[in-house]
Amino acid sequence: MDRNSIIGLVLIGLIMIVWFQLISPSKPQPRPEDKGRTTAPIKTPIDLATQDSIAKIAVDTAAAVDDLSRGRFGEFAAAATGTEKLIAVETEEFKAVFSSKGATLKSFVQKKYLSYDKKPFDLITAKQGAISLFLATREGRTITTTDLYFTPKLEPEGQEKYVLRGQQELRLPFELALADGKKMSITYTLKGQGYNIGMTTEFAGLGNDVPTGEYQVEWNGGLTYSELNRVDEATFSSAHVFIGGGLEKIDADKINEPRKTQPTGDARWVAVQSKYFAAAIIAKDKTEGAYIEGSRSTDDPNAVFETYKTALKVKLASGQATTKQDFSLFIGPLDYQVVKSNGVGLERIMDFGWEWLTRPFAEWLIVPTFNILGKYISNYGLIIIIFALLIKLITYPFTAASTKSMKKMAAVQPQMQALQEQYKTDPARLQSETAKLYKEAGVNPLGGCLPTLLQMPILIAMFNVFRGSIELRQQPFLWSSDLSVPDAIFTFPFSIPLYGNHIAIYPILMAVAVVVQQKVTPVTAQQNDQAKAMQYIFPVMMLVLFNSTPAGLGLYYFIFNILGILQQVYINQTTPAATVPVVVQPVKALKPKKKSASAV
Repeated sequence: MDRNSIIGLVLIGLIMIVWFQLISPSKPQPRPEDKGRTTAPIKTPIDLATQDSIAKIAVDTAAAVDDLSRGRFGEFAAAATGTEKLIAVETEEFKAVFSSKGATLKSFVQKKYLSYDKKPFDLITAKQGAISLFLATREGRTITTTDLYFTPKLEPEGQEKYVLRGQQELRLPFELALADGKKMSITYTLKGQGYNIGMTTEFAGLGNDVPTGEYQVEWNGGLTYSELNRVDEATFSSAHVFIGGGLEKIDADKINEPRKTQPTGDARWVAVQSKYFAAAIIAKDKTEGAYIEGSRSTDDPNAVFETYKTALKVKLASGQATTKQDFSLFIGPLDYQVVKSNGVGLERIMDFGWEWLTRPFAEWLIVPTFNILGKYISNYGLIIIIFALLIKLITYPFTAASTKSMKKMAAVQPQMQALQEQYKTDPARLQSETAKLYKEAGVNPLGGCLPTLLQMPILIAMFNVFRGSIELRQQPFLWSSDLSVPDAIFTFPFSIPLYGNHIAIYPILMAVAVVVQQKVTPVTAQQNDQAKAMQYIFPVMMLVLFNSTPAGLGLYYFIFNILGILQQVYINQTTPAATVPVVVQPVKALKPKKKSASAV
């Protein structure tokens, strides 16, 4: 029975007691002749009945509470009632609150990260607590530890607040004693630095009481949303399990369509994430599998939220006196270096695009370079500008090669036109002669676009890194107060399809830069109407696409395009016009023959 049910029964009993007192006859006043006389009070038949009723109500209430508790909790019934004790622990990174009811984590507030409105926020969403153990007993009952009261085993006893710094360490043991020497305990270990909390579960004498032979260590409720754009944050929210060397993910992105999976095998960890934060349960020893589920509450953009539950399944061997298992809880920012420091591949929950193509560029080039610059430069706007310059320097050989190829293609165009005129009625011969022309002139028709294609993985990786980078969160630059959100200077009272409900500056500047860059880039042939139209359609597409992306991403691509313009102008001036051998003589237009005078 939960605490509210017990309180409800007790209140009903008290109300009935008060009611019987109110309806009982008042005590008769002494007569004048009785004043000064001392006599023993006389209990009337009604008074005796009232007392009997009160006693019966108390007994019945206690019996009902006991029966309900035993009916639901079985041998755990004695632990279903008690007094909750809260223990606060402050470290250099966070403030946490633990509860003796459930031996769980009730609150977790990071000290270095604030919500979008610059206020501290609690990552824990589950009112009953984020951490729980779940098991099924031989009587067919399901036990969740958040319903049970544990006893804190603290030294000194009764202390309610702890402050840790540096390498200082604290153990928080919670114990639940049962009959016949059986017990269950959960012990947390905290240090003054870092976002990890050690967790040890121990069962003594309970192996034969759990017929399934396993229990679950659960994280309840997902994570609190901290950003203004709840739809964007919901897009990033998901749950993961790392099992068999691979990552499984569920995303409850649609209302009334809950998602769940429960793979079997040795699951190393389970995790939930929002856009910038994550919580994971990491197993130190082998597990039996995992369970993850998620659901979306509403499609209302002002209240949208995705809630998740994740759990590791752990073996509880029968016949053993004690079963002990160690875990590590990671609760903190999705900072690549911080997450990776767990050494279990937890960084794989960070979305860097295609696993086999763009992720290597993100992990081995973009993130390390970004972190190195961050050590020496505090302004992330400047870091982005310098980073764009570095990427342009890296891709310079590709751009130069592309320009050379374009100029070669331009030089061979007269011969191409001659072939097209000569074999306009023979497509097969035209194709053969064109290939021969390219070979003898030393022209690669893909030379202009291939360098651009080689740059695409880097650009896509950049897009994925920047749009979810916690380093840009709440970092100002120029007119933008936060590089992790759009640099909107005006907001409409309505939303324009595809474009959004605001006007951002960096996407506009970027679109203008794209137009200019197209003007200075050599063309390979005479442009048709479709190609000319794309010169204007493409910048508009970029404007629409980037209007709702983080300002840091818009700033990067704007600077990247500006540097591209300067780079292209330099290449144009330093690369001479290409010369190619004459393979095909231009075909002169034939003049029509004059009709003879005799022709009629």
